[in-house]
Amino acid sequence: MFRNSKLASAVKLAGMVGAASTILTTPLYAQESSGEEEVNVEKIAVTGSRIRKADFSSNAPVATISAEQFTLTNSVNTEALLNTLPQTVPGLDRSSNNPGGGIATVNLRGLGTSRTLVLVDGIRATPTTAAGVVDINTIPAALIEDVEVLTGGASAVYGSDAVAGVVNFKLKRNFEGAEAQVSYETTEEGDAGIWNGSFTVGGNFDDNRGNVVLSLQYTEREELFAGDREISAVALDDAVAEDGSLFLESFGSSGVPGTSIFAAGLPDEFGGGGIFDPDGSFRPFVQSGEPNDFYNFAPVNYLQLPQERYNITALGRYEITDNIEVYGQGSFANSFVPQQLAATPVFETSEFTLDGNPFIDAEAQQILSDAIGGDVDTDNDGIADTATALVRRRLLEVGARIAEDTSTKFSILAGLRGAFGDSAWEYDLYYQTGEVTQDTIQLGNVNVDRFNQALLLATDESGQVILDADGNPSCSDTASNGGLTGCTPLNIFGEGNISEESAEFISTRVNSAQKFEQDVFGFNITGDTGDFFELPGGAIGLSVGFERREENFSFDPSQDLAASTIAGFNGSPPVSGNIEVNDYFVEAYLPLVSDVAFAELIDLELAYRYANYSTIGGVSSFKVAGSWAVNDKVRFRAGFNRAVRAPNIDELFSPQSEGNPSAEDPCSSQAVDQSEAVRAICLATGVPANAVFTPSLDAISGQTSGLFGGNPELQEEEADTVTIGAVFSPIEDLNISIDYFDIEIEDAVFDFGGGVNNILQSCYDTSNENGGVGSAFCDVITRRADGTIDFVEVLSQNVGKLALKGVDLSVNYSFDLAGGNMRVSYLGTYTDENSFQTSAADPVIDCAGQFGDTCGEPVQDYKHRATVQWGQDDFDVQLLWRFIGSTEDDNDDVVFVQETTGSVSYFDLTGTYYLNDHFKLNAGVRNLFEKEPLVFGANSEQSNTYPATYDVFGRTYFAGITATF
Repeated sequence: MFRNSKLASAVKLAGMVGAASTILTTPLYAQESSGEEEVNVEKIAVTGSRIRKADFSSNAPVATISAEQFTLTNSVNTEALLNTLPQTVPGLDRSSNNPGGGIATVNLRGLGTSRTLVLVDGIRATPTTAAGVVDINTIPAALIEDVEVLTGGASAVYGSDAVAGVVNFKLKRNFEGAEAQVSYETTEEGDAGIWNGSFTVGGNFDDNRGNVVLSLQYTEREELFAGDREISAVALDDAVAEDGSLFLESFGSSGVPGTSIFAAGLPDEFGGGGIFDPDGSFRPFVQSGEPNDFYNFAPVNYLQLPQERYNITALGRYEITDNIEVYGQGSFANSFVPQQLAATPVFETSEFTLDGNPFIDAEAQQILSDAIGGDVDTDNDGIADTATALVRRRLLEVGARIAEDTSTKFSILAGLRGAFGDSAWEYDLYYQTGEVTQDTIQLGNVNVDRFNQALLLATDESGQVILDADGNPSCSDTASNGGLTGCTPLNIFGEGNISEESAEFISTRVNSAQKFEQDVFGFNITGDTGDFFELPGGAIGLSVGFERREENFSFDPSQDLAASTIAGFNGSPPVSGNIEVNDYFVEAYLPLVSDVAFAELIDLELAYRYANYSTIGGVSSFKVAGSWAVNDKVRFRAGFNRAVRAPNIDELFSPQSEGNPSAEDPCSSQAVDQSEAVRAICLATGVPANAVFTPSLDAISGQTSGLFGGNPELQEEEADTVTIGAVFSPIEDLNISIDYFDIEIEDAVFDFGGGVNNILQSCYDTSNENGGVGSAFCDVITRRADGTIDFVEVLSQNVGKLALKGVDLSVNYSFDLAGGNMRVSYLGTYTDENSFQTSAADPVIDCAGQFGDTCGEPVQDYKHRATVQWGQDDFDVQLLWRFIGSTEDDNDDVVFVQETTGSVSYFDLTGTYYLNDHFKLNAGVRNLFEKEPLVFGANSEQSNTYPATYDVFGRTYFAGITATF
C-alpha cells in the first residue's frame, strides 16, 4: 500500500480525492454507510460551490492535483505542474525571457490569463500586473495541500475573471510537527540547475482548539543561455520569398553587427542594402550563404531565467467557543528574476555627417551621396554634407539588454467563522489586504536623441569636418541632452568602432516601479433547510453573501522609459487606475429526488450574482446546473453558466505604449502576394514606387512596431458556458467521466483588428471587402517618408468573439497488483474549435490544431496527461506520459524550410522511498527518452520554438529528501 496515502480508499466523499491521487476529476458521490446506526459524515465543499454537503458531486468538471504530485514531479514552481494539464495552454514560465516580466501564470483553455481566476483557499489571490494576472510563484508550494481546477464559467460563484474557470490552491490547515525538504535538479548537460529548500513547523494547542503553521521556502534557479542548446543557438527566420531571398536580420549563424544602410537608390549591385566594414568601406549586404551579414542574436538570450525566491507564510486558527473560530494568514514572497536579450538593435531613419566624415572612406561617401545624400553641398565637391537613411546597427559595444525584476508580495488575511448555535447554518467573515510591488532596472538601452546627436559632426564654414590635433572630430551639437552632457562622436560605421566614451554617452539606464494593491472584504452564510423544510430528495442547501473588492494599480517609469526616447526595450508610459466593486450573491442546491427507481439522486444547482463596478456599472451572472444519478454506477450532469468579465485596469487606463510583435509588411520583399492590386494599395498608403516589394521595407527581426493602449469606455465581456457530461463507475475503484464543453464569449476585449499582423493583412488583402485604401485597417497604419512602417495603432475595444468547443475525458482506476497497489489515471482533452473573431468585419479564425503569428501558442486538437502509479510498503513509483498532439502553421502561404511539425510524447519516471518513519527520498528523470523539441523558426514564441510547450532542456534528473518529525 502507499504509505500515508490510503490509496485503497481514495474516495470516501464525493468531490474529494485520496492523498495519493494524481490528477483526477471529481468522483461520483459519497460512500453510503451500512446499517441503521447514525454516522457523522464531514461536510465538504469543492471548488465551484460555496455550499458544503456530505454527498457533494460536482456538476462541472473539476481536476485535482494532489500535494504528492508536487513531490513526485519536483515541481517547486507551481506553473510547471499546471502546464502539464490538457485543460491549460502554457502561460509564462521559467523560459519566458521575452515576453516574460519574471512572473509565472496559468491560462485555462487558452482563453487568456486575465480570464482565469486564481484563488487561495477560495479567496482571490493578490494580482501582480495591471491586467489583474496573478504571479503563481508567490503561492507557497511547500504548503499546498492540493490544487483544484474548475473549467468553465464560474462568475456567478466567484465573480469577474472566472470566465475560463478557476484555479484554487488549498493550503495545509492543520499541520503538526516539523518537515524539512531539500531538492536539486539538473539536466544531463549538467546545467539549468534548480535548488529548493523548505522548512515547515506547526502544531495544535489548547486541547486542539488552535493550530499555528509557519513555512519557509527558498528557491534558486540557475541561468541557461540559448547558445547552450542546438535548437536555440541560431535565430532562425527562414521564410523563403519567391526569388529565394532572405532579408531579415535574424537569419544566419555568422555575420557582423556592422551598420547596414537600406535605400532604394543604392546601385544595383547593392540590391537595396549595404553594410560598412570596420575600415569605413561600404559593400553590398550579403543576405545568404555562409558567411552572411545577418546578426545572430540568439546565443546571449536566456533559455532559462535565473531566479532567487523567498516565501514565508504563517497560518493560524483558534476556536474561541464551539461555534466561533478566528483564523488568519500572513504571506511574504520576494523574487529576483533577470531577463537578458542581445544588444540593442537600432532601427532608425537617421541623419549623419557624410562629407569629410573620418569614419567613412571616400568611395563610400560618394556612393551614399549619390543615393541618399541631402541637398546641401557646401564645398561643391560632389558629396552632400549629410545623408539620411534607414540605419540598422547592433550596438554590441553598449552591452546586452538586461531587465532585473524584483517582486515583493505582502498579504494579510483575518477572518471569523462559525455556526449559529446548534443549527446547520454557518457564517464566514473575512478581510484580506495584499500588495505586490515590482521594481525593474533596465540596462543596455540607448537614448535615441543622443544617438542621433552623436552622428552629426562639427564643421567649419566651408562644410569641412573639424578635427583636433589627433584627427578626432567633435559633435556639432554639444548641448545637454536628456540630462547628460559630453557628447562624443559616434562611429557606427563598422563592427567594434564605437568607443567606450561614445557608448557611455548614448546608453541610458532606466527603471520603473509598479504596485498592485487589493483589499477584499467578504461575508457569507451557508446552511440548509433541514430543520424546517425538505424536498423529496432532502434539505435545500443555501448560501448568500456579499463581497467588496478594491484594486489599485500604478506604474511609474523613469523619464526615458515614459517618453519612449529609448531603443532597446519598449517604452512604457505611466499607468494608474482604480476599480471598486460590490458583489451580492446567492446559491442554492436542490435535491429534487433521491432513492427511487432509476433515480438515486436528481439535483439542481442555482446561483446568481449581481456586481456593481465603479467603471462599468451593474452586471449580472448566473448558473443553472444539475445531475441525474441513475444508480451508484451511472450519473449524468449538465450546466449552463452566464459569466461576465469586467475590463481590467490595463484595458481601461493604459496609455499608448510601444510593442513589437511578429509581423511583416505586405509591401516588403517578404510579401506573399506581390500582385499589381496589392502594389496599388501600397502606393496609395504612402510607399514610394521604388520601394514596393523591396528589402528596404523588410521588418527587422520579423517585428513591426505597434502602439497599444487602453480605452476607458470599455464594457464587460459576456460568456455562455455549456457543459454536458456523464460519470461512470462500472466496477469498484474505476471512475470514468466524459464532459462536452462549449464556451462562447461576446463583446470580447481585443486590440483593434486583432493586433498588428491582422491589421496589416486585412489592409492589403485584396479579397477582403473590409480592407483596402480608406478602410479602418489602413487608416491606423503610419509610414515614414521612405515607406517603412513607423507604427500600427492598436487600441482595446469590445469588438471580438471567442468560441471554444471540445471534450474532456478522465479515467481513474486502482487495483492490487504484484503485492502492491496500482493506480492508473488519464486526463485528455479534444478541442474541436478554438476560434476568434476580432470584429464583425473580420473573418472567424479557428486556431484548433494551429500555431503561428496569428494563433500564437500551439493549440492541439488532442492532448493528454496519463500516469501509472504503483506502490508497495515504503516504495512508490510513477510513470507519466504527456502527449502533445500535432499542429499546423496558421499561414499556409509561406514556406518555412526549418519548420517541423508533428505530435510529441514526453515520459517522466519518478519515485519515492521511505527510509523510515522520518525520512523520505524522492528522485526522478524527466523527458526520459530525451525527445527533441519541435522547431518553428520565425513562427516561434522564442528560442525557435514554444519552450513552455516543448521541452528545450533535454533529459533532466532530480533528487530530494524530506525529513518529518
